[in-house]
Amino acid sequence: MPITKEILMDKPGEKVFMLGAEAIARGALEAGVGMVTTYPGTPASEVGDTISEIAKGIPGLHFQYSVNEAVALENAIGGAWSGVRSLCAMKHVGMNIAADPFFTLCYIGVQPGAFVLVNGGDPSCISSTNEQDNRYYALHAHTICLEPSNSQESKDFTLKAFELSEKFDLPVILNAGPRTLHGIGEVTLGKLTPPKAEGLFKKAPGKLVSATLVAVGNKARLMSRIQKVEKASGEMSELNRIIPGKAKTGIITSGAAFNYTMEASDTLSIDDFPVLKLGMVYPINPELIERFAQGLEKILVVEELEGFIEAEVKRILFEKKILREMHGKNVFPAVSELNTDIVIRGMCKATGMKEPVDYAGIQAKYSKAVAKALQRNPGMCPGCPHRATAYALKKAAQQFIEAERKGQVVFGGDIGCYATLALPPYSMQDWVVSMGAGFNIAAGMSFKVKDTMVGLIGDSTFLHSGIPGLISAVYNGANVLVVIMDNKWVGMTGGQPTPATGVSSLRDEVPPAVSLRDIAKACGVKYVRSFDPYNIRHAMEVITEALEEKGVRVVISERECVLPAKRRMEPIREAEREKGKYSYYAIDSDRCTNCEECYRRFACPAVVRKAENGKEFAYIEDARCTLCGACKEVCRSGMAITKTTVNPHVSPD
Repeated sequence: MPITKEILMDKPGEKVFMLGAEAIARGALEAGVGMVTTYPGTPASEVGDTISEIAKGIPGLHFQYSVNEAVALENAIGGAWSGVRSLCAMKHVGMNIAADPFFTLCYIGVQPGAFVLVNGGDPSCISSTNEQDNRYYALHAHTICLEPSNSQESKDFTLKAFELSEKFDLPVILNAGPRTLHGIGEVTLGKLTPPKAEGLFKKAPGKLVSATLVAVGNKARLMSRIQKVEKASGEMSELNRIIPGKAKTGIITSGAAFNYTMEASDTLSIDDFPVLKLGMVYPINPELIERFAQGLEKILVVEELEGFIEAEVKRILFEKKILREMHGKNVFPAVSELNTDIVIRGMCKATGMKEPVDYAGIQAKYSKAVAKALQRNPGMCPGCPHRATAYALKKAAQQFIEAERKGQVVFGGDIGCYATLALPPYSMQDWVVSMGAGFNIAAGMSFKVKDTMVGLIGDSTFLHSGIPGLISAVYNGANVLVVIMDNKWVGMTGGQPTPATGVSSLRDEVPPAVSLRDIAKACGVKYVRSFDPYNIRHAMEVITEALEEKGVRVVISERECVLPAKRRMEPIREAEREKGKYSYYAIDSDRCTNCEECYRRFACPAVVRKAENGKEFAYIEDARCTLCGACKEVCRSGMAITKTTVNPHVSPD
């Protein structure tokens, strides 16, 4: 949970520890932010979550979770054009959704307010389908991009981003990866600034109606503004700084890569390499690069993902007619995250220094050890309704194919906790591309393939980008079964509310929850059914009937995410324990046939196996069990799993 007390502490000079994401939220409060919008996405979720916890207590501050990134960005534009400092947070692939309004915003500008876009990058694809480098959005859209390297800079750069946005009439991208956003560091607090309570919109069609001649004029004005930023950036020592050194080899770096670079230099006992740390990675001031390159023979550019800074530095040096030996992506990989060891190896390769350790030998030993280790795949929580939905869907699909004796069931996967269904024992996501693509690709495939098409999508993803696809599928006569897995929350990114939750962005209000059933019907779907996934037999009946139908069909699996439900029920269950009325699910070893349906095929993490007295048997761990009862539903004997008030793990004696 966000550190609410520290975030709201109005004691300039006080030092506290914060996540980078929390520090960005604090920086926004110090800047007097008046509007914060977001669609939650890892690793940027905590920026919005932090603000959501405190927004109601700050007069004049509006916060909201939006249905997708484009809506979030457009709402925040409304704040900026009203003269309010506005911030919008999203993960890197969310920029693809928001790109349309973002590009035109750069043309038009943000004044009389200011606009900061927090971009959470994801090198290594820790929780994403790609690791795109969004610094290129700044280059493409001709706007400013800052890149902090720690929690203190996350706060300070947020303040600076608002200042730059206001001064140059441009949105500012604050680009940070998981090591910066999720890393904890000491932050020196500044003074909190109250947000502007009320904005004022002034009509300006000659600027805001960006079409034809107005758009061309806005483009010319945009180019002039970004050139002014480029010229001014050379003097921004709080963003760009040179660590002096006397060596003929210099290093240019930014963000998290700066930290790896300094650690690598320390390991290699290098204390004389000059280092240019860029806080503003676009635009880069040519005079700053020229000044840094003077007296150097070799330049190393250390950055994560693409050679973005490397390309800009090469362009500048070429235009300045400065010839230097340069190393970047020829020695540092463009794939996945960097770390200190990778930077050490790259620096040694570029400079001819000897590697301090036998990295090749270490890697060989590591690979050998990993091969022997027990592999643990990511999975869903015990009691997750998505597991029960998947089980019912897979069983129904298998029976349907056996009865039809032809073809196969194709499962279009999507983004969410249920993406883990691609792994055994379910193996039922045939692709995972982007939000909403699961059933949309399946719908398109249905026009050319005779197989049975099924598309999976979560409730938040359906509201995010599924509705247009559903309308199109109905309009064009697709043949696809759409399974909406409605768990009422944005489960994968920490349990944020959606319009279908019945909880507002500020958490204490109760807006009416939208009905996914009504939305599906309004999209033109004639066949709409729902079921409780914990009632697996009924779920299979509903799914089987839907599989037998033709056209666009929608079935909705309705059961709340187990984590918020468990948190809410925990005090009640604790009181039941004290009164001796608490229930347990237990496996009767005398009735169990060891079919492993609950353990291996349903794969509930609360069901485990152990050996005792020479006999191997399954049992249910009470600490993990959420009392969903799905294991009892899947039990082949129908009698081996029972609900009892007697703790099966405590001896009656």
